[in-house]
Amino acid sequence: MRRWVTRDERPPRSRVGVRHLAGALVDDDDPFLTLVVEALNLMHPRFAAGLGRAYGPGDGAAAGRRVLERAFGGEFYHAVRTLWDKAIPVRLGLGHVVVQGEPPGSPLAGGSAPDLLLWKIGERGQPDARLGAVSLALASNPPAVADAFDALRRHAAGGYPYAVAVVVGRAAELPDGGPPRADGVTTVFFDVDRWVAVVAG
Repeated sequence: MRRWVTRDERPPRSRVGVRHLAGALVDDDDPFLTLVVEALNLMHPRFAAGLGRAYGPGDGAAAGRRVLERAFGGEFYHAVRTLWDKAIPVRLGLGHVVVQGEPPGSPLAGGSAPDLLLWKIGERGQPDARLGAVSLALASNPPAVADAFDALRRHAAGGYPYAVAVVVGRAAELPDGGPPRADGVTTVFFDVDRWVAVVAG
């Protein structure tokens, strides 16, 4: 059974050697989710949340342009690259992972796309393979959350083994049922007050 543990609870041989800004939660049974959560917990608040942590009532235009999501997404991408430089994807057993788009002519190339598409580089004559699609949206921007789930469901159906929606917000403002969920998509909630990510399901 999956059990989420804090970094301090992990035996030394299983630690990936990444410095955390907050107590990271990792899933030893799922290397891709571990990579996503590790990257989220490496984000620095001065960069990710430099423009704000939530949209207010008068921020409709900014929400439509996904201004805050771009700031979080840029810092998340930087954290993924930091882990890549430390060979963390390889050490987690994912192989050599890169961020790249869909090839020309792909049926997934048109329409909305997740924020990051991760591919596993082919080795020993094998072709590159789709690995995971990740989108970030603020809980205070429901249209962006809905668009993220739509794009992730489409890419999951198109061959991505992992489709992860990162919902960013305050736990106290979530509905009783928690953050949004959808079949075929794993939701990771990033709590901006505790500055920590947890897998919601």
